[in-house]
Amino acid sequence: MPTTNPLDALSLVSQIKLQRKHMWNIEKDIPWEQGIDPTKYFLPLDKDAIVFPHANADQRLVLSQLMGLVINSTISEMEGVIHKLKDLAWEQILRSYPANPEMWELGELFFKEEKKHSVAFARYIEMFCETTGIRNRHLDHILPKAFGSIFQKAIIANAKAGGHAFWWVVATVEEVSIEIYKQMHHHKTAIDPLFYTVHRRHAEEESRHRNYAFLMLDLVRRRMPSLQRFFHKRTDLLFAQAFSTGWIVTELHKVFYTEKLSKAHPFFATVSSCLPLIKAFSIPKLFEQLFVRAPYISLVLNTRNQVETAKMARRHKALSLPLPKVKLVPTYTKAH
Repeated sequence: MPTTNPLDALSLVSQIKLQRKHMWNIEKDIPWEQGIDPTKYFLPLDKDAIVFPHANADQRLVLSQLMGLVINSTISEMEGVIHKLKDLAWEQILRSYPANPEMWELGELFFKEEKKHSVAFARYIEMFCETTGIRNRHLDHILPKAFGSIFQKAIIANAKAGGHAFWWVVATVEEVSIEIYKQMHHHKTAIDPLFYTVHRRHAEEESRHRNYAFLMLDLVRRRMPSLQRFFHKRTDLLFAQAFSTGWIVTELHKVFYTEKLSKAHPFFATVSSCLPLIKAFSIPKLFEQLFVRAPYISLVLNTRNQVETAKMARRHKALSLPLPKVKLVPTYTKAH
């Protein structure tokens, strides 16, 4: 990974040049004209279809597409929130902390790319609605929304209080999105080509700028110590984990709203028909499945497997949630 030292000007300059050279264009470098293939999986599924064991072939296809849309919406919402907090959580910090000019330039590139990613994933969701005839307002009822949520309000409140939970959230989002792409890469010929391309392009830029959150965290770590800074240094990661996990669990619960939408479109009817399958899990087993064994969902909910974030946490001596280790399970693009 690129440098995590915000004072390493030479490395920062090299990174700026690399990002500018390889930055992709949302119109020219993603083949939107090829459209979406609604007969294809979006994400490969495990044998339990996340939390829907014994789902049939039709159900698994729709669940794969729903999970892909949920991941798209989660990334779009999170990266949209990142851009919305640009002034409060970034500009104000750099104005008050000694920072190289390269940190400003690299940050501008970072926020520009994050906004572009948010737009790209939202555009894919809109295209899915156009392709399938699903009304966007109906789909919105079951997809994650961060704007106006308790999660967003908590991160804003933390930043206003002098905390940096925002940058722990950014670090988590960057690392998770790359891991999700790695899981789908092995199935690239079997999933919707446009879905794969959007995620591939996203992962390319994430891998180049994923260190920016660590640069910001390292920058604030270098400030003269105070009781307030010590408190935030130790607790901000825990704060970020608690509120992001709570938000994700709440948003996942929206799947039950498909019962009310079952007559609006066959897509919702099929998802709704899967809901009784969840009963195969008791409540404790369901949470174990979601936090430990569910592809994609466990990576989002459970920060235990985020290696680079864990390294930075140790440097900050930051407290974190005591979570079990994620178990990566085989995934498939057909009924298994």
